[in-house]
Amino acid sequence: MEHLSFVYYTILIIVFCNIFGFFLSVISVHSKFLYKYRIQKRKIKASTFYNRLPLILFNIILLIVISSIGLYYLYQIFDPSINYNLLVIFLQVFVILLIDDLYFYFLHSWMHKNDFILNKIHRIHHKAISPFALEYIYVHPLEWIMGYVGPFIAIIIISSLHPVNILAFWIYQIIRNLHELDVHSGYKSFFSKWIPFWGESEHHDLHHEKLNGNYATTFTFWDTFFKTKINDNEK
Repeated sequence: MEHLSFVYYTILIIVFCNIFGFFLSVISVHSKFLYKYRIQKRKIKASTFYNRLPLILFNIILLIVISSIGLYYLYQIFDPSINYNLLVIFLQVFVILLIDDLYFYFLHSWMHKNDFILNKIHRIHHKAISPFALEYIYVHPLEWIMGYVGPFIAIIIISSLHPVNILAFWIYQIIRNLHELDVHSGYKSFFSKWIPFWGESEHHDLHHEKLNGNYATTFTFWDTFFKTKINDNEK
């Protein structure tokens, strides 16, 4: 696969995931029928969604631009062939998710412990007490750029041992994007709660409600290990 084709299909994944997130967010703010499935009973005003949409769209466009440039120049660390080795794909997806989430855990907890970063940068994201899906990227641009370093650290580490499988990277992108939409959707978990150690909606929603604790998003065991998990009884 050539450079531009790889970048093009990666951007398509990002775009379609966020289009899905847009419709999920619109349904969340306009549908009364689904209200009973929300974790919190706070109502979301439609005006809140549309007022936050410009920053969300700006961040998505910036995400596309940075991803395009970064992946174009990092293309050499990927296996250019479409390799269907399931073991390699599974291991690489898992390792990228693991390293990315560990990096995000420390970044996220630091943003809460540093008063300047919390008040000037991360506080924007926490305007969402009861979030809707696209609020995963309702953040200060510097915040998501710092957060986007995680997967690049992971693929560089993997590439030192083995070329990064393109399919593994795409699967990671799909999982990570859809998971971010899920945990910010504000809806109760139906499937993810049955996956051991997987970050379900309730885990991250509680972080938005209580502010401190539950810093991991993909794997909840980081909060358990570092003793930052919010006790369910604190609800």
